[in-house]
Amino acid sequence: MRLDVETTGAGPGRLLLLFCLLLLWCLATPARALVVSASDGLARGLELSRGLEIQRDASGQWRIGDVASGAQQHGFAPLEGPVEEGFSREAVWLRFSLARTPDAPARWLLRLRPPRIHEATLFAPDGRGGFVETPLGDARPFSAREIPDHNFVFPVDLSTEPAAYFLRLRNDGPSLRAELDLWQPAGFERDRTADYAIMGVLLGAVVLAVCMNLIFGAWLRDRLYAHYALYVLCIAALSVNRQGFAAEWFLGDRPERVAQTLLAVNCFFNMVGTAFMARIFQFRRHWRPAAQFFNAVVGYNFVAFVLALAGHHAAVAPWVTAGSAASTLFGAVFVCYLLFVRRQFQYLLPASAFATGTLLGLYGLLKLWLGDQMPGVTPDRMYWLGTMVHLILLNVAVADRTRRAERDYRAERERVLAVRLEAEQALEGTVARRTAELQQTNAALHEEIAARARLEARLRESLEVERQAIAQQREFVSMVSHEFRTPLTVIDGAAQSLDISKLGAEPVVKQRTERIRRAVQRLTMLIENILLADRLQPENRALRVDAIDLTALVRGLCESSHFPAASRLVLEVHDPVSTVRGDRALLEIALQNLMQNALKYSPAEHPVRVVLRQAGDAVQVDVIDRGPGVA
Repeated sequence: MRLDVETTGAGPGRLLLLFCLLLLWCLATPARALVVSASDGLARGLELSRGLEIQRDASGQWRIGDVASGAQQHGFAPLEGPVEEGFSREAVWLRFSLARTPDAPARWLLRLRPPRIHEATLFAPDGRGGFVETPLGDARPFSAREIPDHNFVFPVDLSTEPAAYFLRLRNDGPSLRAELDLWQPAGFERDRTADYAIMGVLLGAVVLAVCMNLIFGAWLRDRLYAHYALYVLCIAALSVNRQGFAAEWFLGDRPERVAQTLLAVNCFFNMVGTAFMARIFQFRRHWRPAAQFFNAVVGYNFVAFVLALAGHHAAVAPWVTAGSAASTLFGAVFVCYLLFVRRQFQYLLPASAFATGTLLGLYGLLKLWLGDQMPGVTPDRMYWLGTMVHLILLNVAVADRTRRAERDYRAERERVLAVRLEAEQALEGTVARRTAELQQTNAALHEEIAARARLEARLRESLEVERQAIAQQREFVSMVSHEFRTPLTVIDGAAQSLDISKLGAEPVVKQRTERIRRAVQRLTMLIENILLADRLQPENRALRVDAIDLTALVRGLCESSHFPAASRLVLEVHDPVSTVRGDRALLEIALQNLMQNALKYSPAEHPVRVVLRQAGDAVQVDVIDRGPGVA
């Protein structure tokens, strides 16, 4: 009875001790082992989303002994779903236990996806208390992989007894995400063949789409098709890099370029895709700030592209992802605005193409997080499916754009034809009306031509009469001038004789003889001017050019007594002047008129200067008076 009391009294302490021991054993023991059978890993990979434990190594200096049996062995925590560590550069340790049934094969393949992990090292138990280290990751050459695949594949030998495996992961740039599945070699080979076949189909579709759109662009002279061809090439390049094929096909000996190339291709894809989206949805036409925002996104990705090529891809990667998320969100909101607010339903097909790719990508992420709880294919296959559907729908959208352009072209052509027919009918009416008007005008023109011909005949008759009258006038003038010269010469001679006679000394006689002689001179000058006017007629303008001593000619005119007050003429010859060629009679008349005008209008008490000087190859004659001048 006492024993019962003592046992009862000690019961709670023992239970507490047992609970603490059980808790320590749970922390020190790996999660329940995953036991695989002979039917697993053939049709599909056996996901390790359950049973994983994780521990983060901020220093990155831990060794396998520290996490397997050292101080860090108790720091593991259960992990539900895949590894999602974001852009952290810390090392991550995973622990899981594997075993097989006796009928299952010993050789298995552990596949790690996606192939964008910088360091991935598997520590498998060697059966003697140690571990076999298998390093992989894109930091190592592709030729160093024991299983040549675009993903990271570790060969493992499973025992029938549970054994703990450790996997160390670390990224340097891209977001760290990892999922594990287990395969038998035969099942893995079939799945691997399917992967390469899908990639081949994708690349074939890309080549076909690029060629067709380049042909369409050349035919239709629309640069959108060339832009879409570049966009498709960028999708293919991004898929090749994201799925690890670039490391296998192009960068097998340059593993340090894998992460850098992936980010550079991603930035270039963002540039081309952003510009293509703004172009196909015509952001500039609907809202210029939206186009300016997308131009800024293109510039942002260009800067990131340059920095990635310069080797700063690890620091730039988070900012590229943030920019992509912001531009995708903005583009989705604006396209929804165009569809549901502006009722621009012509953008429904391209919007469906972009939306389908985005939704399939989100479904792939949910599949990655929830595993078998989400139906469907693996996330990688979902990514490929989303890419194919996106390209198909986008091809349909671009083809629909061509169809709508052709429809609009036909409608416009029909409208132009209708306008042309209407214009032709109007033109025919106008031509008929103008033809009638032209006939009337021609009739009136013929009448006017006939009238003008009659007027021209009358004008010729008038001109002939005038010509005869002018000829008679000239003949009369010539006759009168000749007849006037003889009596004028007789009168002048008689006046001279009277002037030199005895009676000429008388003042009254001398005054009258001077008046007679001045009158004779005026009449002589008048006759000469009449004859000059006759010579200046157009049909009588032939000059009688001779060599003339201009000094003697001017001196003779100045010393002549033909002018009233000729004594006031003063001749000045500054330089010896050369002989000139001219019409002597016309020169005499011109100089006489100048001298007579100067004497007439110059004051009686002032002389009139006649100056001769040599001016280059010509002779200059100046007649200078003191008259009032011409206003």
